[in-house]
Amino acid sequence: MRTPVDGEVFVHYSQICVESDPDGDGADLEGAFAGQSAGLCGAGIPGALWLSTGLHTGDVPFRVEVHDQAPPLDDAWEDVVEVSFRPVSAHTVLMQWAGEDTWELGLRQVDYRVRYCARGMDEGDKARYADG
Repeated sequence: MRTPVDGEVFVHYSQICVESDPDGDGADLEGAFAGQSAGLCGAGIPGALWLSTGLHTGDVPFRVEVHDQAPPLDDAWEDVVEVSFRPVSAHTVLMQWAGEDTWELGLRQVDYRVRYCARGMDEGDKARYADG
């Protein structure tokens, strides 16, 4: 297992993306979730993933693990979704909103099965309204 990202990432608008198309316009919300119902990880655009977070704006703990085979699912996760993903270039990054920061993921151009797991989504969403 490799861990290319392990720490806090800053999110805006409850989102962070995986991008592998250096010439593309990025993952748009409508296209990313086309034909999907979960709303947690949009994979409708080739080479991109739209990841939703509970927190609207701020730092969230985030970890990316790359495994050779499916790891066991930990019961601690409250929300889990799996999607298919294939990078469209040799350069795939986890990207903050508007490209403010990126983390290189070191993925090959092969098919992946992505499992996006989250917990505390409801608490993150409620934090948006706590001060207002």
